[in-house]
Amino acid sequence: MLELNNLTIAYKDRPVVQGFQMELKQGEIASLVGESGSGKTTVIRAILGLLPGGGRVTEGEILFEGKSLLKNTDKEWNKLRGTDISMIFQDSGAMLNPIRKIGDGFTEYIRIHEKISRQDAWKKGVAMLERMRLSGAENIMESYPFQLSGGMRQRVGIAMAMTYEPKLLLADEPTSALDMTTQAQIIRQMMELRDTYGTSIIMVTHNLGVAAYMSDQIVVMKDGRIEDHGSREHILNESSCAYTKMLLDAVPSVGGERYV
Repeated sequence: MLELNNLTIAYKDRPVVQGFQMELKQGEIASLVGESGSGKTTVIRAILGLLPGGGRVTEGEILFEGKSLLKNTDKEWNKLRGTDISMIFQDSGAMLNPIRKIGDGFTEYIRIHEKISRQDAWKKGVAMLERMRLSGAENIMESYPFQLSGGMRQRVGIAMAMTYEPKLLLADEPTSALDMTTQAQIIRQMMELRDTYGTSIIMVTHNLGVAAYMSDQIVVMKDGRIEDHGSREHILNESSCAYTKMLLDAVPSVGGERYV
């Protein structure tokens, strides 16, 4: 479904990701792990054509269902984003307009992608919030982002991202700003999305425990390059990569037991 072939990404001619290589099948979950500044978020932003500050792909190819995304026009990107490919950000609340109610932003998002009345778009938004197991969906639609908890805002972000049942979901640290209980709920919901819709997921995370629990494959990055790449079992139990071992050793233990 998705192929990233020998990808190099640069800002002002300075490469920040080099030689990135990965394939993702339908319904597969991959995690990009590594220290801050290793290029993880840059990779998923490149997939969606949203590199900031003059960033650009200077070498390689990004293929989605056999078609090069690097050749997309603005019109093609607008059609693709939010439908076949969606993204969940680290803090979905930060991506919502703080002076507009959730319902106003949600209905506008729906009507951009679909010719539908505001009333029907509102109903669709309510239904999506309910599917994300948010009680009081009507009240949430009437709320401002600051009136919701971090977990509720993140579920709103997931609801919006999943409105059109995307084939590929990109998630940038979707649980890092949440408490442990809410993290577990969000992780379970993301896996349910994969099981229900066959959605493929690429997740950026610092949390090796989350990556170990969710992922079919794990990519370990350092300084813009792939240090290690393989199945969950390979990365956790068989890898000979010194950097991977160092990351695993850095995971804290609880009562002498490490949960990766």
